[in-house]
Amino acid sequence: MEFNIGPRMVKTGLAVALTLIVTGLIGLKLEIVAAIAAVLAMQPSIMRSFKYIKEVLISNGVGLILALLGIFLVGNNPISVGAVVIISIAINISLGLNKTVSLTVLTIVTMMLASDEGVNFIYIYERLSLVAIGVLSAFVINVLIYPPDHQKILFAMIKKASEKTNFLLRVIPNKTMSVPQMKDEDREIEKLVNKARDYFEIISDEKNSLFIRNRKDFLRNIIIYKHMIRVLRKKHTLIQHLEKNLKEIEVIASGKSHLIKKLVSEINTYSENVLLMYEDRIILDSDLQRETKHAMRITINNLIEALQGSDFEKWTYVFPIANSIVELFYELDKLERFVRMKEIRDNRKPK
Repeated sequence: MEFNIGPRMVKTGLAVALTLIVTGLIGLKLEIVAAIAAVLAMQPSIMRSFKYIKEVLISNGVGLILALLGIFLVGNNPISVGAVVIISIAINISLGLNKTVSLTVLTIVTMMLASDEGVNFIYIYERLSLVAIGVLSAFVINVLIYPPDHQKILFAMIKKASEKTNFLLRVIPNKTMSVPQMKDEDREIEKLVNKARDYFEIISDEKNSLFIRNRKDFLRNIIIYKHMIRVLRKKHTLIQHLEKNLKEIEVIASGKSHLIKKLVSEINTYSENVLLMYEDRIILDSDLQRETKHAMRITINNLIEALQGSDFEKWTYVFPIANSIVELFYELDKLERFVRMKEIRDNRKPK
C-alpha cells in the first residue's frame, strides 16, 4: 500500500489547525464546525477557492433564510431539519451551486440545532462565524502555502499520457503486445487523457487570477496545453481504430496495411519531436521538418488514392484509421506552429 502525503493534504491539515487556533482565540464553541468547513472549502486552485467563497456567500444566505424559517415555522426537530436540508439542496442545485451543497447543509444543521436559550442575533453571528472562519482559513492557506504550479503539474500529466500513446502506437502495428495487455494500456491512456483534460479546466480558471506574474506567457501556454490535449485525444482515437481494424486490413488489403504502418511510425516520431522541442531538449530544423511533413502528406495522398475504387468492406476498415491519421497530423501541425512561436519568443527574451 502506497503512503503518499501530497501538498493538498498538508494544506488541508494546516487549514484545520489555523481554524482551531482562530476559534480558540475568539472563544467560539463548536469549533468542529469550523474545522469541517475548512476541509470542505479546500480547493485545487486559488481561483477556485476565490470562486468557492463567492458561491458560499450565496448558498449560505439561502441556507440561513431556510434555517430561520424552519425554526420559526416547524421547529428544530429532526424531521424539520431533514426537510429544510432537502429543500436547500434542491435550491442549491437549481442555482448551479453544487460544490457548496455540503457546506450549506452544515450551516443549516448548525443553525437549527439551537441551544436552550433559543435563536438570537448573537447565536446567528457565532454560527455563521464558524463557517466563515473555516472557509477563509482554507483560502489563506491555499494562497500562502505550496501555491500549486499548475503548468508544471499539467505538462507532467500530458507527458505521461503522451509517452503511453507513443508506446502503443509503436507496438500495435508490430503486434508485440497481447490483446488483454493492450486493452489495459488503452484504458490507462483514457484515464490519463481525461485526467489531463479535467486539470486543464482548473488551469483555465487561473487565467483571471491576480497572482499570475507573467499573464501573457501564461495565456500562451494555456493555448499550447489545449492543443496538446487535443493531440492526445486524436492519438487515442487512432489507437482505438488500429486495435479494431488493423488485423482485418492486413487480411483484405495488405498494401494499404503497409502504408498505414509507415504513416503511424512517421506521425508517432513527429509527435515525440514536437513535445521534445517544447521542452527545449531538441532543435528541429524547420526546413527538414517541412520536408518530413511533405513526405507524410504524400504518403497520406497515396493511401487515399489506394482507397479509390475499393469495395465497401475495405473502406469500413481503412477509412476510420486514415481519417484519424489525417486529423492527428492536422492537430500536430498546429501544435508545432504554436511551439515554434514560443521558441522564437523565448529566444528574444534577454538572457
